Amino acid sequence: MATKKINIGQLANDGTGDDIRTAFDKVNDNFIDLDERFPKAASGINLGATGEGVFESATDSALSFKKLIGGDNVTLTSSITGITITTPDSLDQLIVVSDNGTVNVSRGQTMSIQGTNGITTSVAGQNLYVSATTGALAADGAPTLSAGLNANNQNIINGGSVTASGFYGPIEGLVYGIDIRNLAATGGENAFDFGSFNPTFTNLLDYLQNSTDVEFGKFVNPGTQSAVIDLGTIAS
Repeated sequence: MATKKINIGQLANDGTGDDIRTAFDKVNDNFIDLDERFPKAASGINLGATGEGVFESATDSALSFKKLIGGDNVTLTSSITGITITTPDSLDQLIVVSDNGTVNVSRGQTMSIQGTNGITTSVAGQNLYVSATTGALAADGAPTLSAGLNANNQNIINGGSVTASGFYGPIEGLVYGIDIRNLAATGGENAFDFGSFNPTFTNLLDYLQNSTDVEFGKFVNPGTQSAVIDLGTIAS
């Protein structure tokens, strides 16, 4: 209902204004209209099924609302017509490049880091750990070296066959089951003891030639001597 205005005339008691009854009738109507517009138990309602409401409580005609407060990396800017909430740009995409492929992680997606061949991963707090449950060399099915191996004066044990183009330095062990140090024990570093030779004879002359010393005396005039001794052929 529109508010009813009381006619008070042009001058006091000039008879042109509303009489007392009409004036107070308009006053009553205006109060009724105000009472209907603003009930004693005014309240606010938070709309929507989810989210945080901003209405807190109402006392008579005083309504209380919660205040918006910006958290970490959140900025609130107020104007006459609204409140602007500003946050830093989030991660739109993450590209992870590996030795044999690429993973694209878009907004809202997740990526897992998994271990393989004796490698495990774990998370503690804000830290990601990559651990080897067994030696990385033991987990490699065909390990190779790209440079010289420095054993740092440590032993290499439980080895099988060793193939190499050369060996340097003192080497201990047996060669075909023989300790080569024993070969040089009696005659120097390059000495070999083959034992004694046992000759084999196929005729008497060979035996006599090998076992008997023959003294021919002196040749007085070698040019006049006609005697010839034929000892035959010495068998090899």
